[in-house]
Amino acid sequence: MNKYPQLFIKASLVYLVVGVSFGVAMSINPIFGARFSFVHIHTNLLGFMVMMIAGVSYHVLPRFSSRQLPWPNGVKFHFIFQNLGLLGMIVTYLMGYRETKIFLIFSSITAISLFIMVYNLFFVLFPNFNKDKKENNKNDHPHCEDGCCPEE
Repeated sequence: MNKYPQLFIKASLVYLVVGVSFGVAMSINPIFGARFSFVHIHTNLLGFMVMMIAGVSYHVLPRFSSRQLPWPNGVKFHFIFQNLGLLGMIVTYLMGYRETKIFLIFSSITAISLFIMVYNLFFVLFPNFNKDKKENNKNDHPHCEDGCCPEE
């Protein structure tokens, strides 16, 4: 398994432990529920779920589809930006900076990281998007020479 898909999966497990811990704390003391629900939700969804989906998708989809990611270096940026953005959102939220520019900056960094993931995975899943038919046949059947695949 490549470095970054593995890092995504490892990070997702750390976020799961943190998210579940916040959930347990919220159930023990209802006062925590109001204060930490944002942290609990975002840690579990953006931290655990999205990181796990990204790690597995980056590992599996290119192999199953026999297609490369259009921007392989984007995986590194996705990992860094998603962690930076999510951790920044959580810390600024806990410090009380919920409606400030710094919180917006971290939220935007998180969004950019997710757009990177969508870009990479979209073009693995839909390689023929916005290409002409002759190019599509060559890309779908790289082992074929010109004219060996029947026209659809």
